[in-house]
Amino acid sequence: MTYAVVSVHSPRAEHRGAVVDSMKRYSHVARQQPGFVWTGIVDDAGGRLVGIAVWESASDARAASGPLMAEVGDDPFTTWDEQPIDSLRGTVL
Repeated sequence: MTYAVVSVHSPRAEHRGAVVDSMKRYSHVARQQPGFVWTGIVDDAGGRLVGIAVWESASDARAASGPLMAEVGDDPFTTWDEQPIDSLRGTVL
């Protein structure tokens, strides 16, 4: 079974572009990591942006964390997002 990492952002209107850019940079780095399966960004049309990354295993997702956080870990999400990021992780059934 595969493993998913999901991040739900609620960007402030004036920072929406910056959040999308950050999510695209995350996706670019994810695609270069071992165990990567798929990544994408969903616009729920209600203002939220949902980032999804699918990995072959939880250990692949954990191993990718370092390079991913090196890319986006210093982005000012507390300024860009109206609410804290809602993160979900788990096995894809």
